[in-house]
Amino acid sequence: MRSAYPSLGGLLEGTAPRGGMVASAMRVAVVATVCVFVVAMAGCPPAATAEAGEGEGEAGEGEGEGEGEGEAGEGEGEAGEGEGEAGEGEGEAGEGEGEGEGEPGALGDICLRDDACTGGVCRPADPDADGFVADGLCAASRGGLAPGSACSSGASCDRGVCNGGLCSALCEQGADCPAGMACQVSSFSVDDTAVGGVAGICVADQSLQAQVCSDDASCLATGRLCNEVVGQAQFSLQCGFPGAGAALGESCASPSFESRSACQTGLCDGEVAGMCTRACTSSQQCGAGLICSGPLFANVSGDFCADPCTNNSQCPVGRGCQLRDSRTGDAFDPVCAEPIGTLA
Repeated sequence: MRSAYPSLGGLLEGTAPRGGMVASAMRVAVVATVCVFVVAMAGCPPAATAEAGEGEGEAGEGEGEGEGEGEAGEGEGEAGEGEGEAGEGEGEAGEGEGEGEGEPGALGDICLRDDACTGGVCRPADPDADGFVADGLCAASRGGLAPGSACSSGASCDRGVCNGGLCSALCEQGADCPAGMACQVSSFSVDDTAVGGVAGICVADQSLQAQVCSDDASCLATGRLCNEVVGQAQFSLQCGFPGAGAALGESCASPSFESRSACQTGLCDGEVAGMCTRACTSSQQCGAGLICSGPLFANVSGDFCADPCTNNSQCPVGRGCQLRDSRTGDAFDPVCAEPIGTLA
């Protein structure tokens, strides 16, 4: 069977198969192959060597292109790493934005406690004007009574809320309230109007333990005053909550000695022509024009602030200049008072 390929001898003699360009290409390839064997024996013909060199040169160019592509690939890899670093930077910026959230609010921001506001207080508000308050808005203080102060109306309190005789404030926990008050969800009104709601507000802390006292200073740590009368037949004082109404030394009228509705001090010494007084251990605790004198009632222990006098004309209408045991008990003090005997 005849071979479709030329013989090796035919190639060396210059004969070629039919096909023109195909034959020429195959001749170059075969000559290069033959050189592998001939070089070792006697060297290749010059033409063959040149042709083989050209082939090697082309191959070299091919390899060069391959290396170039490899370098481009490495460059792309470095660019990819750069993009990764940029991504990490964006992540750090995101963390910075997260840390900025939760800072105290500016005036007009919604709030639930005073320390959530910058340069203002958290006032109960009704921004949608539906008559119901569930939170507040940061606002400037209006100069009213501070939370924990005795009050008789919300209009007198800085936050507009008076609860149980004490100015209140919005809160989320006990730490948001002054001493003697606790945070409790409760209903309230604002500025004694129909606007109100239910929210956490500061109220008198009813969980405080009973504490016997002889003056207000004994109770201030818990935000209370020495004004709660306790006992049977014989009475003594213990710490209680501040009242609302008239201030120390001003006139009052109350059927009972303990009266938070009549006096801020919580004590009124007369049913008709009384004076707001307080428990004391020295005259310095009574303020200008008053002295610390002995018991008001024979069956109530303690000393109380009184208005000194030398005659009846120096006393308000309904009160006379009477002798009272001095604070030390070894003398008498002439003071203005209603005619009284024992506390019923």
